[in-house]
Amino acid sequence: MKRRLLHLYAELTEKISLDALVTSLVVSAASYFFVNQIDWDLGEWVHISFRVLFGAATVLLVLSFAGKITKFIMVLVYAATFLINRTHYDLFGTRISMGGFYSLFETDQREATEFFNLIPKASLIAVPLFIVLIAFLFFRTKREEISTKWSALIWLILMVIPLGIAFSSKGVRFDMMHNPLTTISRVYKGVPVIGEGLLTASYYHEKAGFADLDSTKKPDFITPDSTILATDLVVLVIGESSTRHHYSLYGYETKTTPFLDRISAENPNFIALTNAVAPSPLTRESLKRALTFATAEDVAPYKEWWNVVDMANQAGYYTAWLSNQAPVGAFDTVVGAIAHLSNEHAFISHEVGGDKMDVELARRFAELVASKPTGKLFVVLHLIGSHYKYTARSEESDKEAMMALNSATPNYDATIYHTDRMLRSVLETAESDSRSAALVYFSDHGEEVAGGAHGFPQLSKVQVDVPFIVWYDMTYADSSRVNRIKKHKEDLYPMEDASYLIADMLGWSVNERANHLISSDLYVPRIPHIYNVDGEITEYQIALPHSVVGDYLKNNPPK
Repeated sequence: MKRRLLHLYAELTEKISLDALVTSLVVSAASYFFVNQIDWDLGEWVHISFRVLFGAATVLLVLSFAGKITKFIMVLVYAATFLINRTHYDLFGTRISMGGFYSLFETDQREATEFFNLIPKASLIAVPLFIVLIAFLFFRTKREEISTKWSALIWLILMVIPLGIAFSSKGVRFDMMHNPLTTISRVYKGVPVIGEGLLTASYYHEKAGFADLDSTKKPDFITPDSTILATDLVVLVIGESSTRHHYSLYGYETKTTPFLDRISAENPNFIALTNAVAPSPLTRESLKRALTFATAEDVAPYKEWWNVVDMANQAGYYTAWLSNQAPVGAFDTVVGAIAHLSNEHAFISHEVGGDKMDVELARRFAELVASKPTGKLFVVLHLIGSHYKYTARSEESDKEAMMALNSATPNYDATIYHTDRMLRSVLETAESDSRSAALVYFSDHGEEVAGGAHGFPQLSKVQVDVPFIVWYDMTYADSSRVNRIKKHKEDLYPMEDASYLIADMLGWSVNERANHLISSDLYVPRIPHIYNVDGEITEYQIALPHSVVGDYLKNNPPK
């Protein structure tokens, strides 16, 4: 056996030069080690070794037939993935996650510019050095030194090993049937370039299904119910990157929400849930669940059953979606696809005049309500809210107000103050309308204010603890419904249940799913689950750290 192995090794080294082997290993190792935090334990090193070896086998295989053009393309691909991962590493201390990678495809020029302004100097130095290194190694390697047959054999062996191990899991086999590309991308997660390539394929596979949202079906558990006191004007306001820990409504020391504070004390039909939890610290994953009947554990229903716009359309409401976020493309995001199901939709930040403040949405809302003086109306207002860059999300008066109050984080707090002003205008318009009115406001997720971001792989309360407000106008007569919501005001509340509450406002009975409806006698509080950026599902814990950015920045000061 020993002699046979030595013979195979000798044959292999004849077919693949030592120079080519070193090149492939150096490129793969640099692509991995320069963008990862390493846990010094045996299990992690087994995973690391495989990722580096599989990455090296990929380099070797491509170099075996690569000409100058192919090598140039390889340099570009490796440089791009290194830039993405190195930037993420310098900002967040990890290689980019699945959710973060998907979000790259759903950004616009404004967000991209703001993100790249955050790139630390370490990235600006490391990326050019990496490009020079791999370009030198690629172009000095001759393909005559490498056997394509042997390279392909090595690559196939390394590919099959983790796939075989993964398929031994019943859960992986089940996931493979429902979303094969996403499942495979998790199997090869962290392998340089291969991992990112599979994530790209997985994203476009998922995006192809967004167009199917116009053919979803009514869930069996909802039926029209004339006994429900539905409201003729229903408003859903979706915030952005807004953690409730910066709302004076929830006890924050700086008075960031003077209007909400006042209306909370004066209006018996106003309820601020104190323990609402977002289903994910990423917009795309959170709203995919909050606007549909999907959950952190089961995302499939978002493509199978109606979403909030479908329910309003089918209940006879005129539907409108007004957004201060980028459309990106009608079917490039889940949110964009849902928005385009409405009777009318407008993405005001991309109209003539450039970026706009959220208070402009309140003005557009008032115009819409005035133009539709009768009939049932369902309106979604999607804010840019408190998304970084904070200084661009509020007006000078908002900043001055926070400075006058000696806010510790005046730029971020000014965005909350601006949202408070925007909600005041919306509620005043709804209150003055002759129709009965109801409003729900929540943020897609929270924010690590110290780091100017969200979606850290390490979960924290500030990333998922969100404001959740329910309001009915003063003429709303069903006080028992309001009181049932108040009864559960202090309970943990999964934000993914928002679709049930909106269904109730629109006049739908949720039948056997009443345990998810907070305004029902049958509602049962439960512990929320969170779909994290790495694809893992975590149960929300009271002991969750308040913030992870402070500790991370302390241990990893900017380079």
